[in-house]
Amino acid sequence: MKKITLFVLSIVGLASAAMAQGALPVNAVDFTSNPARFNGKTIAISGLKLDMSAAMPAPAGAVSAVGSGSAIPGLAAAPGAPGAMGAGAAVIRCNPPRGFRSLEVDFTNDPSFAKCFFISEAQYNALPKGHSLNAQLTFKGDDKLGYTITMFKLQ
Repeated sequence: MKKITLFVLSIVGLASAAMAQGALPVNAVDFTSNPARFNGKTIAISGLKLDMSAAMPAPAGAVSAVGSGSAIPGLAAAPGAPGAMGAGAAVIRCNPPRGFRSLEVDFTNDPSFAKCFFISEAQYNALPKGHSLNAQLTFKGDDKLGYTITMFKLQ
């Protein structure tokens, strides 16, 4: 009887430890309002849009505009005339690691939110191309360096 009880308790303990390492579900509004709060944590956000309508994927070092008036520390700002891409828009370069691609992720609650998201080439190739997709993304990273997508679930 002691062995069975010990066995059941050990299974419950292992299951709870495995679930504790899962992703933290986060609301998109909480993430876009303070992304630095989630640095280094694996989080999952649902209701995101992935723009897969472009025939060719974004090249390495893709450029995207940020709506704020200042450059983001740690990311290269391109030289140019002020207001060339909008009122005080800074340009950030997303340089994905080898074997990864830059992915355009749109937050419906904050269209001006722009951060770098990277996805492995194998995962990118598994995504259907040609239209916009609704997805739940699980990712980990830093608000200054970018986020690596570890898992996606199409909705």
